[in-house]
Amino acid sequence: MLLLIRLRSIILVLLYPIYLVVLSGICVILNILFNNRKIDNFMVKVWAGGTCRMFGVRVKVNGADRVPKKTGCIYVFNHASYFDIWAMSGYLPSFRFGSKVELFKIPVFGWALRRVGVLPIDRERRESVFRVYAEAKARIIKGDRFALAPEGTRQDSEKLGPFKSGPFVLAIQCAAPLVPVIVRNASRVMSKRSFIPNWNRWTDEIILDVLEPIETSHLTVDAKKELMESTRVIMAEALENPDRKIT
Repeated sequence: MLLLIRLRSIILVLLYPIYLVVLSGICVILNILFNNRKIDNFMVKVWAGGTCRMFGVRVKVNGADRVPKKTGCIYVFNHASYFDIWAMSGYLPSFRFGSKVELFKIPVFGWALRRVGVLPIDRERRESVFRVYAEAKARIIKGDRFALAPEGTRQDSEKLGPFKSGPFVLAIQCAAPLVPVIVRNASRVMSKRSFIPNWNRWTDEIILDVLEPIETSHLTVDAKKELMESTRVIMAEALENPDRKIT
């Protein structure tokens, strides 16, 4: 049985680039023809949700009604796997995110990322990060949602790493609520050091726990450290208590 599971995973990994190119191509064409945000959001959900289903990943969302509907916000989440973003993009209210600049160099896929509003980040260049945050700020103020990983990069486990201040400064500058999202089991599906999803399982489930939004409209940038630390405490406690009820 294990051999069959692994064979399935290998075949899907080999076929996935075809799926990616086809979906990306459709996304680019629809964006050129219509330039419609609702269509872009639909295509992102088809791509991300389809990726999860293709590899046998179910996604359960708790507390989705906590996401602000009439204002922009910033999702902050624990980042341990590429499946964090796929699960969130497929099953949470639509948002955009920043992604490493190398992905934008992939033909068709990179064009699609840019077309739907994903922002390229060159982590080796501080000015690139600042430029992304400036663009995200303008869009959040207009009502967009963004997802940012306060750890800055994928961790080796789902335990929280050290936080960086960027997302918290941005939230204060935008007077936008922070929405903590706890992602469970994504690293089990595909860890930082793995290249093949669900290597030992036929199916798995990622759980997204959406916590209460944290208001920032009353804060100044001087409070960024306190906001960062208090948010980390809230997320760490939720991560360590998976049985805590989230409605």
